[in-house]
Amino acid sequence: MLIQLLAALDFIVLISLFGLHLGFIKQLAIFSIIYMLIKSIIFIKDPFSIIDLIIAFYLILMLFGIKIFITYIFAAYLIYKIIVSFIY
Repeated sequence: MLIQLLAALDFIVLISLFGLHLGFIKQLAIFSIIYMLIKSIIFIKDPFSIIDLIIAFYLILMLFGIKIFITYIFAAYLIYKIIVSFIY
């Protein structure tokens, strides 16, 4: 149950990632940044949490207008994580 909840929250992060890339949904992005930072700190020993921490910092950069191609790589990673979480 917890894994599916985290996957649903990762889906919200995915929405905010694309929303910021397109130039809107800043309030949702702030929630996503806080969520990713907290989750990364709690599960810091997991290598995937380090990637989540990098995504959180990238979302912070996107709030300031820095947008690069890596958005699609992070989106693919989040989609993979969501699918795997709902399978197991």
